[in-house]
Amino acid sequence: MTPKVSILVPIYNVSSYIKRCAISLFEQTLEDIEYIFIDDASPDDSINILEQLIEKYPNRKNQVKIIRHAKNRGLAATRNTAINASSGEYIAVIDSDDYIELNMIEKLYKKAITENADIVVSDYYMEYQHTTVKKYDYVSEVKEENFKNIIIYDKTCTMLWNKLVIRSLYERADCRVPENLNYYEDRYVMTRLYYFASKIVKINEAFYHYTQYNIHAITKTNNKMHFENVLQFWSEFDQFLKSKKLYEKYKQTMELPKVQSKVRLIIDTRSYQLRKKFGDIFKEEEKNCLKYFSFGEKLMLILVRYKMYVLAHLFHNYLFIKSKILKKCEKYF
Repeated sequence: MTPKVSILVPIYNVSSYIKRCAISLFEQTLEDIEYIFIDDASPDDSINILEQLIEKYPNRKNQVKIIRHAKNRGLAATRNTAINASSGEYIAVIDSDDYIELNMIEKLYKKAITENADIVVSDYYMEYQHTTVKKYDYVSEVKEENFKNIIIYDKTCTMLWNKLVIRSLYERADCRVPENLNYYEDRYVMTRLYYFASKIVKINEAFYHYTQYNIHAITKTNNKMHFENVLQFWSEFDQFLKSKKLYEKYKQTMELPKVQSKVRLIIDTRSYQLRKKFGDIFKEEEKNCLKYFSFGEKLMLILVRYKMYVLAHLFHNYLFIKSKILKKCEKYF
């Protein structure tokens, strides 16, 4: 019998978080759930912790699959393995260092069935060390507006984890992530899911807790892979739009998000060489977008544009030290 929902959980180096995550999954109010955990050759004892916890939930034990990769293959490959192994009517993707409210899956599933929706979206929480901030996702009743918003990445969240998605969308070849795309992989999938979805609906409640203090998370340190994956993402999205004869329609819409992705990388990376190597990406798009950036962001773009990489590196160091001081000050106020 087909489960109502498959929950997919990639696991890599999350021994400090997996117990909290798994408890929030096993204690869901919806009974008919299939759990797919993928061990991406995790070097710690995450799987041992998970296996011990499963024994405490005998009613869930037969619903759990643990699949192991012989070697680390990255997040994209792990997600694809999980999708291939799943059989649920709908699919939820949960990061193993995060956790969810105990009624999340039931509420999203009931909404999907009631509304006959392909995708159900909810709000979410950003979990910092000393505070929790509620974030609001946005869904329009107009399909084209949703697709445009997912490109812009402004009021619409491009992450998969606060959404329940009908299985048939994931079965499309277009909605599978290339196995070497381990950064921007959610955004890659979301642009395709929003394009193909017939109906997207929203629940105005927050269920997902997105942890911001896992130092091992892939988004915490920008390296060469991040730059290469951003370039790959936009190149493949350009090709996707061209295949749908929509490139010219959205070409201008893409300018700002392309430059935003560049700005985040060149400011955050600690590598002088990476800033130098990738400084010219999206150079043409910059011309129409500078007005949207802060003074500091503009300064970094100008320094890189005119190849003043030493000054750009010094400016990065200043911003890094400033952020560290501000974080320390937050503890006392």
